[in-house]
Parts: sequence; structure tokens; C-alpha cells
Amino acid sequence: MSSSSSSSVSMSANIKYNIMRNLGSVIHANINIKGGNIFQNEIYKVIRDARASDGTNRHLSVLQEHKIPLIERTQETNRRKYHKVDIFIIDETTVTAINSKGKSFNNTMSEDSALHEYNWYLDSIKALYPQKECRYWIFKDEYNPSDSRMGVYRYLNANGIFVYNTEQYLVEHYGCDFTTLEHNRQERAVAECETGMRNNGYNPDLLYQLTNNS
Repeated sequence: MSSSSSSSVSMSANIKYNIMRNLGSVIHANINIKGGNIFQNEIYKVIRDARASDGTNRHLSVLQEHKIPLIERTQETNRRKYHKVDIFIIDETTVTAINSKGKSFNNTMSEDSALHEYNWYLDSIKALYPQKECRYWIFKDEYNPSDSRMGVYRYLNANGIFVYNTEQYLVEHYGCDFTTLEHNRQERAVAECETGMRNNGYNPDLLYQLTNNS
């Protein structure tokens, strides 16, 4: 990719469009998608490594990306056979499935359809662990129930699929140093993005320089 402004001006709109689309794809894939996976892994490690007051593991088992078989739903076509739970916690009397959500919003699912989907996951977990109390929770980054965009999450929370602000929950229940966790997420995501940019012919150092000079 040329750094010359004159070359940029002489490019056709189609070439500029494809460059911008490709750059946007690289950034989205690494900052948003990989960044979300990195954040989930940081949360997983906080919960996995938590200790009880006597120094033993706080939880019997903590799994990441745990695949559970889905039960058949009557009068419905069930093409999906499994559901992958982001963080899956097994204790003596409880099983807790956690879906880790980032800052972005996906408003394509209605309140009722979202609840129906999560209850399917929860019922499938209950079928696997009939002797334990089973919960399905959502950790939402920067969750604020008063935010008008949080309607689906408020509805889920009011109907048994509890939603927690990720930072608040980890700090309150695990004593998490959330500043460090967030720093780790950003540092790793930026490193992945810089590699992706270089692999696609972009110079992230030049981007930083141009931004600083603007």
C-alpha cells in the first residue's frame, strides 16, 4: 500500500473502496472478534484460578468453549445438535454456564426468541445434570440496565437468564484486577491486529504516525 497522498488521490473509487473494506475487515477480525475471544479467555482464567479461603480451588471444574448436546424440542426442526458454552463451571451442587458478551450489540434477535434460545440451552444442561441446580448467565461488558439498547438483556434478566456487568461481577465476586485484565485484552488484540495488517500489506506504524500528526 503506497503512503503517497498523490497516488491515493489518483486511485479510482473502486480501488479505494476495496482497500478500505479490506483494512476494515482486518481490524474487525482482530480487534473485535479476536479481542472478544481474548477477553473471554482472560475471564476464564480469573474464574479457573480462583481460590477458596483455605487455598484450594474455588470451583471443582472450570471449562472453556465446552460443548453440550442439545435436547430435542418438540414440534421444531432441530438442526443444531450442540451448543458451545463460553465458560462452564461445575461445583458440588450447582452448574453455571456463562456466555461472555462484548461491548457491541446484536439486535437481530427479539426478546422472546432470545429467551426461547437460552432456555433451550438451560434445559439441555439440566438434562445433563438433573441432581444439580443449573444456571445460565450472561456476562455483558459495560452492561447498564438503564441503557435503552439493553432491552433484550433486561428481558432475559427478568425471566431467569441473569445478566451481569462483567467488570462489576468479577471485581465483587473474584477480587479481579479488572484494569490489568482490560490491559491484557487490548495489548494482545493490538498485537494480533498489527500482525494481520502487516500480512495484508499495511503499515500500522505509519498509521500511528499519521494519527499523531493529525
